[in-house]
Amino acid sequence: MIELAVSIELECAGLYEVFARCFQGRAEMVYFWRHYAEAERYHAASIRILQATFTPAAEGDADPQPSRTFLEQLRSLRQQYEQPTTPITIREALNIARRVEESSEELHGRTRMLLGRPEFEDLFAKMAEEDRVHRDTLTVAEARWSV
Repeated sequence: MIELAVSIELECAGLYEVFARCFQGRAEMVYFWRHYAEAERYHAASIRILQATFTPAAEGDADPQPSRTFLEQLRSLRQQYEQPTTPITIREALNIARRVEESSEELHGRTRMLLGRPEFEDLFAKMAEEDRVHRDTLTVAEARWSV
């Protein structure tokens, strides 16, 4: 489950980098999406640091299928919008990112419960809170930029 969590964070970062490239003509949008990508890379790095510092407990028999499905959806979205023939509006990008953050928040909650280690539980709780803040910020950004 740890490797899957890291993969999801890095795939989110990749999607947000694609969005930054989609709006290259708008410096404010590029900065916005790169900021989100950096936050996702930070999540992945935080997980790796804890993984290297602590030996995780057995992850149990939990079915990681929802996480794998989410990862595949992220990859598909990134690949779709990497194509120059697939334009995206600001509203669409913000809406996709908001759904990504909502799904990521839910998965962080599930992952935290599976690990049974306080150090991981705290990290995933903080990441879920950051995802809620990101989701709310995306809602405000949509009102601002998608006129």
